[in-house]
Amino acid sequence: MKKHFFLAVALMAIGGVAGAQVQSDGAPVKLLSTPGGLMAPVWSPDGSKIAVTTDNYTGILVANADGTALRQLTREAGTGYNMTWTEDGAAIISRNNIVENGRVFHEIKSFDVKLGTSKVLMAKSRDAVSPRLKAHKCAAADIYSAMLARPTKAAKEFKALNQFAGKTVINPALSPDGSKIAFQIPGNGMWLINADGSGLRSLGKGSHASWLPDSKTIVYTVVEDNGERFTSSQLKSVDTSNGKTSVITRRADMIPMTPSVSPDGRKVAFENAADAAIYVVNIK
Repeated sequence: MKKHFFLAVALMAIGGVAGAQVQSDGAPVKLLSTPGGLMAPVWSPDGSKIAVTTDNYTGILVANADGTALRQLTREAGTGYNMTWTEDGAAIISRNNIVENGRVFHEIKSFDVKLGTSKVLMAKSRDAVSPRLKAHKCAAADIYSAMLARPTKAAKEFKALNQFAGKTVINPALSPDGSKIAFQIPGNGMWLINADGSGLRSLGKGSHASWLPDSKTIVYTVVEDNGERFTSSQLKSVDTSNGKTSVITRRADMIPMTPSVSPDGRKVAFENAADAAIYVVNIK
């Protein structure tokens, strides 16, 4: 199951970061697993549920935060990529893939978590927006909004990002207070910028930033590979105010990917690429 992940991280080619003294509070515990494997966990806004997807971002499954009541919302292709919860936690917004005559189209859809029903929010198009942009209704002029809506063009649109012109901005993560954006540039690592365009700086090597509620600390992964497969990964944190880093988990039997910090900042869910299951580690 990891072909798509290797390609994604190879494209990210991310660059060492410094971070806050976040520590694990116990060993990681397996939360969810299926025969086909799971990936890319996303907590609901109140932390009571968690959404995951399967290989190649096919489908969306939802479970309670304790791992019980795992159920399938959809099996549609591409729906797990960039999926996001609505602010009230009642639904998940996602973009599916529709292939017609060799061309890929997208719909933006809303999936009701309780009822299991869905509705189309944006009709089939070649230019469907990011689900996060649709869910949170960001202003079109915002840097974060541009990163979501136009990842290949955002660097040209804002002077503060011009040094990345011609490159794609990936995995932008807006801090909870809306003041900062962590993002990745393929081949150039992980970066931080203030939402007003000031203070651009490198965070070094890392991928898939997820913010703690303090809007200061980021949890991320540092992944190693041998050119064909992932060989190891560390789950780390960085204090963006002072650049100090700490290792949350580093185990030979685990390859942490796509971390997601719980809304209360006490847990990190992640995929272990070694067994394609979702784990949770408590942090302090």
